Amino acid sequence: MRLPCVPGQSGPIDLDYSADGVDLTVFERATMPEAAVALESAAALLVRAQSLDSYSVCLQLAFYEAGQRESGEDPTLRAVFGILPGVEVPVPFDFTWLDGQTLFAPRTLGRLKMTLFGKRIRRDDIASIVLSATPGFPGRRLRLWSCELLDDIPLIDIPVKPLIDELGQWLPGEWPGKVPDRAACSAGLRAMADSEDARYGIDGEPGGGPDRESDPRGNESHSPHAVEHPYAAFPVWDRFGGWTGRRFEATGWFRVERETNPDGTPGRFWLVDPEGGAFLSTGVDCVGAGIQTRLDPMRPWLDAHTAGLLDQAIAKAAAGSGSGREGTNAATDFGDPSFSWRHDPAGCNGVNASYDYGQANLRVAFGDDWYEAWTRITRNHLTDWGVNTIGNWSDRRFIRRAGIPYVLPADELNGGFPKTETMLFRDFPDAFSPEYARDAERYAQGLLPWKDETNLIGYFMRNEPNWAFVYDLNIAEEMLANPADLVSKWRFVEWLKERYNGEVDALNAAWAASFASFDAIIAEPRFRLATALPGSLDDLRAFSTLLIDRYVRVPAEALRRIDPHHLNLGMRYAYITDRSLLAGADCYDVFSINSYQRTAYDQVEQVGRMLDMPVIVGEFHHGALDRGLTAHGIRGVTTQTERGVAYRYYVEQAARSPYFVGAHYFQYNDQSPLGRFDGENYQIGLVDVCMQEYPEMAEAMRACHRSLYEVAAGERGAFDRIPEEINPIHY
Repeated sequence: MRLPCVPGQSGPIDLDYSADGVDLTVFERATMPEAAVALESAAALLVRAQSLDSYSVCLQLAFYEAGQRESGEDPTLRAVFGILPGVEVPVPFDFTWLDGQTLFAPRTLGRLKMTLFGKRIRRDDIASIVLSATPGFPGRRLRLWSCELLDDIPLIDIPVKPLIDELGQWLPGEWPGKVPDRAACSAGLRAMADSEDARYGIDGEPGGGPDRESDPRGNESHSPHAVEHPYAAFPVWDRFGGWTGRRFEATGWFRVERETNPDGTPGRFWLVDPEGGAFLSTGVDCVGAGIQTRLDPMRPWLDAHTAGLLDQAIAKAAAGSGSGREGTNAATDFGDPSFSWRHDPAGCNGVNASYDYGQANLRVAFGDDWYEAWTRITRNHLTDWGVNTIGNWSDRRFIRRAGIPYVLPADELNGGFPKTETMLFRDFPDAFSPEYARDAERYAQGLLPWKDETNLIGYFMRNEPNWAFVYDLNIAEEMLANPADLVSKWRFVEWLKERYNGEVDALNAAWAASFASFDAIIAEPRFRLATALPGSLDDLRAFSTLLIDRYVRVPAEALRRIDPHHLNLGMRYAYITDRSLLAGADCYDVFSINSYQRTAYDQVEQVGRMLDMPVIVGEFHHGALDRGLTAHGIRGVTTQTERGVAYRYYVEQAARSPYFVGAHYFQYNDQSPLGRFDGENYQIGLVDVCMQEYPEMAEAMRACHRSLYEVAAGERGAFDRIPEEINPIHY
């Protein structure tokens, strides 16, 4: 059934939109009775759109309940997704996602990333569906076809139109610094690897350090760092990147120190490096050789080489042969080690396939020595920029060799963050189950190969839990809506009995309920209990805090038993959606947030004051559209020059807070123009696919890092030029 975007629509419509975006009601229960009937059994809602300018477009489907739009409330559920410019893309929304359990939707042909925000919503409760284009900037144009309610998930067919070249660059565009061909790319890479700075290689030896044997877990064994001082351009830094202008007791490990003000009151927090230098962590995430392009959703738009590799993988998968099973890198199947694939029913054409153009460029330039060359180039970039921390998700071989402090994602060391067979909500486990405690021990074992590493600052327990993306989330309420028999439900009953001294009448009086027993509360699933029984809200919130505390405490204590020396850097929450997310913070040495703001100062101050503990930023970035990609990322600025301004403003302003102990930029490499594994295609890197640095960013980082310690100590004013921001394209 067709759902026009505007009344009377019969074909595609073209819209101009800029600062205000556009909102189009495609379904209204009160005025569209036939559509309301069709919605009851439809499998999907199909959106068909095309960006008519040079940039990706971000669209949103919002699902409202009665009264929400009229009162200015957010929708119960919304799906935000992206499409590339210049191509018509059909995007199905699978109605099974209405259950609220999915955060990142599986890729479909032609679509970039789709993220779902909010809570579960029942079909009968959907009062309206609104299709929106998020606010843009001058000159933005969009073509939309009527939406459709479909009885089946559709098969999607898109015309072939190559959009990426053999180097991994965006084909339709031109920009300063675009590499013209393969020969120029190889020549540029060789020049970087042979530069005077890069030739003095890892561990103090030209061309790289000595060979090492691997430990039984596949990690390279530790060796002493022969490079005594990698930061020659920063004369007041010690070899760890710490500040010689402030010294504390050296313990041989990174730790936290708090100064005392002259009047005796508590002063600034610092990290302290193993030699006693005051340390602020200026990091970069995802330091690795290249970045993968997800191929199977982009089949019509690939260069000839990768399209051919993908077709071979699809044919092998269809024949039921090949080594590309789940979790297996099948690079050798087709003679190109930069290509990998696996069977995947959720992938397009039954496969999940990727190609690393950046790594392929290195292989062509250096042959078998490509990794050593990448190592020299990358270490030179980081030390030249004044980066004193290798951030999350970075190449583990590199971090053991670079002689630069680093952090680790604990959830990726030994099979993921602890879980239970039946989850409570999204990725939130049955936290009171003995199964959770057992799995926490398995998770903590991942630190064993790293527990004696001097250059390891600490570990993040995990990154951006899916369950924590929901504002005003009440985990206990979601637990009661889950039909599964959960240990945490029974713990809730016992907790209520203790709280009400075993008197169910006292609970009924508080909740305005009529339960025959405490056990009756969990005898059946209860959807939105706090709405049905508002008197239950305080108890549900209190138990939610206990659940989150347990979620943190059990694995944190397991980690501490394995590794008592390194810092627990927290959960890297995407944002603090509710105060209950602070539960368990006494288990951390440093609280972590990912803060995509103009500066993190306000968020760091807020959390730091609430907890009276140091705060580190796990992620931030700014992107621009003047050098080769079609989407900004979460924060957008007008030019590469303004990216540099944005970096300095963000970090130096945040450093004014006495709770601030560091910030890690996301990320080292630009993302792929056609999208990484989940479809992000942001211009957020410090280097492009040919490893060329962005000189404006590089100079700004050097200037920022030279000033940072004095800014934090109050000896110099923070950089205060506000960057020229623009409504960003991100999904």
